[in-house]
Amino acid sequence: MEATYTPAAEDYLETFYLLSLRKKVVRVKDVAAHLGVKMPSVVTAVKALAEKGLVQQERYGYIELTPKGLVVAREVYERHKTWYSFLTDILGLDPATAERDACKLEHHVSSSTLERLGKLVSFVRECPHGSRFIANFQEFSSSGERPNFCPGCGTGQKLLSELKAGEKARVVRVGGQDMLRKRLLGMGLTPGEELVVKRIAPLGDPIDIQVRNYDLSLRKEEARVVVVEVI
Repeated sequence: MEATYTPAAEDYLETFYLLSLRKKVVRVKDVAAHLGVKMPSVVTAVKALAEKGLVQQERYGYIELTPKGLVVAREVYERHKTWYSFLTDILGLDPATAERDACKLEHHVSSSTLERLGKLVSFVRECPHGSRFIANFQEFSSSGERPNFCPGCGTGQKLLSELKAGEKARVVRVGGQDMLRKRLLGMGLTPGEELVVKRIAPLGDPIDIQVRNYDLSLRKEEARVVVVEVI
């Protein structure tokens, strides 16, 4: 049976771990600043964690994770990263909201649930139609309207991010959250407008296009919310 720790204890262990990656030593004042708590609270927490064999405090007050504490801290951090990826990459939440929610969710799921969640994120990322799935979901989430096409339906529709350099297309629909959608529409990516992909950066980001005789450069995540029909 796995040992369980309070969310507060896990937050402290995760903080010790993250600070140790950036600093040579971890001090009480650094932990207090990172978590937004008073230094006496950190001292009390360190003492309690030391009694559990998770940390040790060196002669000059430096905090160090024990091998046991390091294992727990890394597990908490991995849970955090998995939730953050799900919230940003799949649900399309903004980074600040995703970070805040991941900090809460990381404490309340079983290892089996988290494993499935991680596999879901990986599957959607690696699936050939994953970007379409995400774009469709995020459009439905923001507008409440179900997408009128599905991958493999033979409609000739694609996401702008799927086009190759030199391909021409006509804009069918612009999805995404309200601010992004308004910005893309303002750039000229309106339904019915024709465009051509001029250049794609080596890593696929950014994507340079021409629309209305204007040259635009889009991030790949922006191009993913634009549905086009190849012409």
